[in-house]
Amino acid sequence: MNASPLISILMPVRNDASVIANCLDDIAKQSFENYELLIVDDGSTDETPHILEKAKGRDARVRIIRTSANGIVSALNTGLAECKGDYIARMDADDRMKKTRLGKQLEFMQENPELDLIGCRVEGFTDSGTFPESGIQYQSWSNSLISHEQIERDLFAESPIVHPSFFATKELFNKIGGYSENPWAEDYDVILRAYGKGAKFGKHPEILLRKYHAPGRLSRREAMYKRPAMFEAKTNFLLEFGRLKNRRGVLVVGSGPTGRQAAQSFEKRKVKLLGFVDNRQGPPERQVKGRPAWGFPDLPPKEFLQQFRDVLIVLAIGDAAGQRAFSELLLKNDFIENQDFVRVIYNWPPVSECSA
Repeated sequence: MNASPLISILMPVRNDASVIANCLDDIAKQSFENYELLIVDDGSTDETPHILEKAKGRDARVRIIRTSANGIVSALNTGLAECKGDYIARMDADDRMKKTRLGKQLEFMQENPELDLIGCRVEGFTDSGTFPESGIQYQSWSNSLISHEQIERDLFAESPIVHPSFFATKELFNKIGGYSENPWAEDYDVILRAYGKGAKFGKHPEILLRKYHAPGRLSRREAMYKRPAMFEAKTNFLLEFGRLKNRRGVLVVGSGPTGRQAAQSFEKRKVKLLGFVDNRQGPPERQVKGRPAWGFPDLPPKEFLQQFRDVLIVLAIGDAAGQRAFSELLLKNDFIENQDFVRVIYNWPPVSECSA
């Protein structure tokens, strides 16, 4: 019988003394036992180092690296360089994992050898008992994406796999050169760069991770996790992947905050903005950001769309039913998704679940 592969659990920490005990307990109780827990302490000044030393004393599989406070990307790359496993499983100190997580994600990867990076469905929790509506919607959307095809379809809508649920081959991290320092979120960057290298994605259909939502978490505080930064990532990689090659610019569908942010990110990169399309009739000469804003009480006619065969159509409609209707119109008129048009905002319910 072949020996089980080694899994490296990679966990950066900083001042996590108040939450880390439960996480360490979950890891110690994993049904799959051939793992190492590599913890990179990124300059903790609280009791975290003491808690980690006690954990190391209890379990020889725990390895600790201490650094100064250099930030999460530096901590992750420091840890990656020391990982000995065939697979890398990400974890955060304030999250929880089911005792079957490692075993089930490994089994899923072995049964689907074409996959390079997977996640799992997640369940959010909070101390306050109040879960933000935006968190519920994002979680529901993310949990609806299981196959590579589903993840690929919504790749530019938002980061489709929750970071602490990452389970990937070490080979993939080597291939893309680890994490990268950018003005946008490091996890989304990994997914997009991996996709550019031909990586295949998937997601275990079970909830194997509980994601902690706290008012002070990084994704609420740091600019790199906010809307403008995420659009910087989307436009950067749309250009890098050649989606604008031989096209004369972009047409943005939706002139609300999402559409305007998308337009700004493209214009910043010197991409020509041809205008906006709205689902409401406006004055004949209406403009948004100095560009034409064509308004239609219903969907635009085929003749209107034919003018934009040689542009990238950017769907930035926040309403799920509206986005679905426009997507179907484009498909009906032989526009190819993720080639001729792309969604840059996620919807809940997802487009595929909207009622007719």
